Amino acid sequence: MKIFVNIGSYWPLGLSVNAVYEQLLMQGVKIDRRTLLAAKSGTLTKSDFATLIKLRNWVRQLRNDDKLTIDDILKQED
Repeated sequence: MKIFVNIGSYWPLGLSVNAVYEQLLMQGVKIDRRTLLAAKSGTLTKSDFATLIKLRNWVRQLRNDDKLTIDDILKQED
């Protein structure tokens, strides 16, 4: 079984990884560009717990949904 972080379905159209990276930096949130790219494409398999929280919080902010959980951004393959 493999677990992936996949935020691609939440990613706004036309928004580049670099733009998101810069936007997050302005908010005081540091997430590596490679991590953002992997999460966007659904191939992120390894990460710190803190990064998962940061990604979840960013998606919550995008969706204006405080009920979104980490499970919502995880995908499982058998």
